[in-house]
Amino acid sequence: VKMGIFFVVLMAFGIWGLYDALIAYPNRGRADAEYRELVYLNASRDAGLLLRASVAEPKATLEDLRAREREIQSASLASDTSPGALIAKADLARLDWLTSLSRIGALRSERTMFDNPTQRREALDNAWQTRTPPKPLSAFDIPSQWLFVIAGFGGSAWLTVLFVRVSSKKFRWEPSSRTLTVPGGRTIAPGDIAEVDKRKWDKFFVTLRLNDSAPAPREHKFDLLRYSPLEAWILEMEKHSPNYVPPPPEESEREEQSEPSEQPA
Repeated sequence: VKMGIFFVVLMAFGIWGLYDALIAYPNRGRADAEYRELVYLNASRDAGLLLRASVAEPKATLEDLRAREREIQSASLASDTSPGALIAKADLARLDWLTSLSRIGALRSERTMFDNPTQRREALDNAWQTRTPPKPLSAFDIPSQWLFVIAGFGGSAWLTVLFVRVSSKKFRWEPSSRTLTVPGGRTIAPGDIAEVDKRKWDKFFVTLRLNDSAPAPREHKFDLLRYSPLEAWILEMEKHSPNYVPPPPEESEREEQSEPSEQPA
């Protein structure tokens, strides 16, 4: 049941990440790029550069603007109305616009060339009068969602394999003879047991070492966590094994609370 819950949680985590990576974040990124396009066109208009607002080589232009960003920022703060400051502000707005396009994989010339910049600016201005600008995407927003997809679907796939492997192993218990049939058909009786190694009992593992009269293999390791009620069966076999030593009273009381089941695993 616990593993089933983990499977559902991981699958939901992967689906959520996939939705964000393919739909939610790209949609937000496109809206942000459109709004920043309007800001850029307005800044270009104010600087008298609207008719030259197209960007023929967006990737090269973005690299150049990033390299000169500090210089452009300093120029934009020199004056509010000087031609140089207005051009610098237009460059900063263009940098933001191209950056937003790059984060949704849309930094292409067909997205940055305008047949009619004035008409495009007016259309965007009308569209954004009643809309709220979205939060910009960071460089890690969409890539991080793919990590969530890998973690969610990868974890659920691993659990699926685990389910198949665990369910393929069958243990059967015979209450009358207190014998355990392990995967593969081997039957272990209490008289076959030479030692019950409980050194990893706290990690839900136990090893049965069989005496020389038992056929090989004479060592069997059991996973008590994933196979129930295997723990109770092994404790019952141990009580009737030749070398059994009764535990102290407190430990004995704990063992008595684990009664073997009549049902096969």
